[in-house]
Amino acid sequence: MFNRFCLATLILATAACGSAPETLIMSRRTGLTGSGEITQGALRNSGEMRIETQYETFTGRWVAVREGANQGLELLQSYAGGSILRGTAELLSETEAGFGTAILTSDGGRSMRCEFRYTGVNITAIGVCETTDGEVFDLQVS
Repeated sequence: MFNRFCLATLILATAACGSAPETLIMSRRTGLTGSGEITQGALRNSGEMRIETQYETFTGRWVAVREGANQGLELLQSYAGGSILRGTAELLSETEAGFGTAILTSDGGRSMRCEFRYTGVNITAIGVCETTDGEVFDLQVS
């Protein structure tokens, strides 16, 4: 029974941490788009960010300030057919939101600064990025 519990907990934790959130940007001036990812998004306050466009790749660090985090554990139990089948699992549920920034540099020598508002454990966000030469991009992370 303990082994089933450990397996269920491991599966749920792996699903919660899943893949890195996808990052999309689009220039307000030219329509140029790019995509990438944020790493260490699940339950973390910082990590690495990468965005690739047709012409250059931006990489750097993001940091988030979480506000009003409401963390709780739920105990889920399911019963079937008397006492033969019984499973128990714990889930971490965290309702939160906050603000984040990213400071990125490109292989082409430009820098990009992003500001975003996010929600959720795995970071779903909207925001704006601006390069050193003033090009503004809309940012979506999901």
